[in-house]
Amino acid sequence: MRILTTAMLLLALVTVEAAAQTRHYWIVFRNKGVSSSLLKNSQSLGITNRALKRRAKSLPPDRLIDEYDLPISESALSQIKQTGVKIRTVSRWLNAVSVEASSQQLQILNALPIVSQSEPVVQFKRSQPQPRLESPASSLGKKSSAMGLDYGYSETQLTNIKVVDLHAIGVNGAGVLIGMLDDGFNNYRTHVALKNIQVIATHDFIHNIDDVSIQPWEDTTSPGQGNHGAGTLSAIGGFDNGHMIGAAFGASFLLAKTEMDSSGSGIDFNSEEDTYVAGLEWAERLGADITSSSLGYKEFLSTPTYTSSDMNGKTTKVAQAAVIAARKGVLVVTAMGNDGYISGKGDQSQRADTTLDSPADADSIISVGATSSDGELAAFSGCGPTADGRIKPEVVAQGMGVYWADGASTTDYNIVAGTSCSTPLVAGAAALILSAHPQLTNMQVRDALMKTTIQREDGTSETAVYPNNYYGYGFINAFAAALSLGPVFSNVPMVTVLDSQLIVSTFIVSKSGILNDSSFLYYRIDGSAFNRVHLQATNSPNEYKAIISLFSSVSSVAGYFSLCDSAGVSSSYPSTDSLLQLFTRKTTLPQKYALLQNYPNPFSFTKGTTIKFDSPNEDVVDFAVFNILGQRVKTIFNGHALIGINIIPYDGTNERGGRIANGIYFARLKTPNSISSIKMLYFK
Repeated sequence: MRILTTAMLLLALVTVEAAAQTRHYWIVFRNKGVSSSLLKNSQSLGITNRALKRRAKSLPPDRLIDEYDLPISESALSQIKQTGVKIRTVSRWLNAVSVEASSQQLQILNALPIVSQSEPVVQFKRSQPQPRLESPASSLGKKSSAMGLDYGYSETQLTNIKVVDLHAIGVNGAGVLIGMLDDGFNNYRTHVALKNIQVIATHDFIHNIDDVSIQPWEDTTSPGQGNHGAGTLSAIGGFDNGHMIGAAFGASFLLAKTEMDSSGSGIDFNSEEDTYVAGLEWAERLGADITSSSLGYKEFLSTPTYTSSDMNGKTTKVAQAAVIAARKGVLVVTAMGNDGYISGKGDQSQRADTTLDSPADADSIISVGATSSDGELAAFSGCGPTADGRIKPEVVAQGMGVYWADGASTTDYNIVAGTSCSTPLVAGAAALILSAHPQLTNMQVRDALMKTTIQREDGTSETAVYPNNYYGYGFINAFAAALSLGPVFSNVPMVTVLDSQLIVSTFIVSKSGILNDSSFLYYRIDGSAFNRVHLQATNSPNEYKAIISLFSSVSSVAGYFSLCDSAGVSSSYPSTDSLLQLFTRKTTLPQKYALLQNYPNPFSFTKGTTIKFDSPNEDVVDFAVFNILGQRVKTIFNGHALIGINIIPYDGTNERGGRIANGIYFARLKTPNSISSIKMLYFK
């Protein structure tokens, strides 16, 4: 306490520098000053059950919570604040805080007995190939899948990495939580491709607020702030049928604003390492399964700085944090950086070694390089090895001609290039694999992606041997990676209630084939013991169906799928402790009419669709399908509604029984006092 008083006296005697002369510093503590007994209480540490469940897949039970999780004591933080400095971020993992302080204040901080050392927070500048704001080239292509998904101009980037093949069997990333670290996420609630994304939490670590959009005070200095993050978010989770679809549009997200866009053009980003560390720790504690970041710390603006010899996965603060996150079971996906330009011309052209950025140098993560749409390595894509000789990148994906949302608008899109464009595609592919096999650890997903790549052979030294420091293990193949880990089940089974039956259908694919009579739906009614029913193959490829008797007394049905493939591998989805909710009966009568969205949607003639509406009484209602011109196509119900849920099947035919044309239709419910409608998408 005497030393602290002396430090306070020193503070009073020195002349405090002007605010413009302050800098940002790491203040590292000797210890955390809190009892290790806190390790027994995850709730008090802010660690979610979801995070513990993820950690349990990788760590022994007695190491789910460790010293890295202990907070820095309030007493220590109070002593730091008493010096008059501003605390920017607090890092449990590094046992440090970052502060904004003058050189005199730094002297006082270093005199505190709780402080071990101080060092500057490294500032950096990252160059980004400029997005090409142009109309999509016809070569980007458009495609509709068997599930009725129209990818628009995002089709090429998803087809190349075989994500479309997983979408076609109903794998969309459901159940996976992805942490995004970027420069903000403009219009994520209003852009047509972003507004339906399930966002669990947001935080701006630059300004310490929860709003991750561009702020009024940022308009002049960085008018492009938040547009890059909106783009990366759309590449993973976006959904605008007919324009663009993200790789894992069924996933959930945590949005962390950690980076400053200094130019407003999307070319240069200025930021500091402390906000990345804080954002990564936050996402891990909230239970993120995967993180995706395009941050690359290489061209630094301050001294002391890191050099190429420091790209060893251990020196930079961001690499240290990435390794800790990986040890706790997070799959960290990050960009290699854009400093790998070829020097020279023709036969004399070559790439420089170790042009990767940090944290791409970290071990046990996935660092991502960029290629053209035909798989040729982009001239700018950063290359390995790391300073300690490890091969980098792990994988590559399309990073040129990538189509994503323009965060400056609510409807527009851009065509962009950079390793920051290939990275979210890889993160999305990883999310699909994890959603198909939720029991996997981060390292198992990483290993599957690396072992099932498409390897380019173009006669150059860069592709002569794999893995290498240009393409890593190769161009990712999400479908092959998922199948390499066993049979793949659809994330979202289709459930239809007809009379006293619950009809459950799902898609299942196995590279070894599925044994006859080996596929089951295990289910339990109202929490009772499990029963099982065979899954029968339908006429549609890879589709299986089961029928459960549904009595009026049943309140809920939950279950999971199980099978044995021809190779003798047994698989289940999701698991006995994480069941699919197949049916829930409403226990209260509706207070007003409500027309619910049809399912499935889009739908086809072979599958049909089911439309439901709630009715508070037995009024006469008119229920019909109309085309986009407002013309009545078919009356599918006219009469007294049932009190409660009304279930109306529709097979995609007109009044004459003929099939309707592909396109958009409207189901309209007309009651004595209201008219409501829903939009449906039909494909033959």
